[in-house]
Amino acid sequence: MDGNNRVDVYNVGSLDQIDVNMIAELVVEEMNLKDVGFVYSSGIEGGRGWRGDVKFMHLSTEKIRKHGWKPKYKSEEAIRIAARILSKI
Repeated sequence: MDGNNRVDVYNVGSLDQIDVNMIAELVVEEMNLKDVGFVYSSGIEGGRGWRGDVKFMHLSTEKIRKHGWKPKYKSEEAIRIAARILSKI
């Protein structure tokens, strides 16, 4: 942040990507759910949620990484941890 700015914005996220199908599969696995089927509704061709929805998003974390920050987990690990925590609620 330079002396003229009072606010600076950083993207914080993983360095990898994961799709919604894998997220769903990981949640089912970590929560020990059985006989789960996935129903896709309101989507358009190619798996996007709605017309105009972003199919792939991967924001750059380069700016914050220049300050020494790095993600602790990859996407799959973070989803598994979150699913385990949520299954105990």
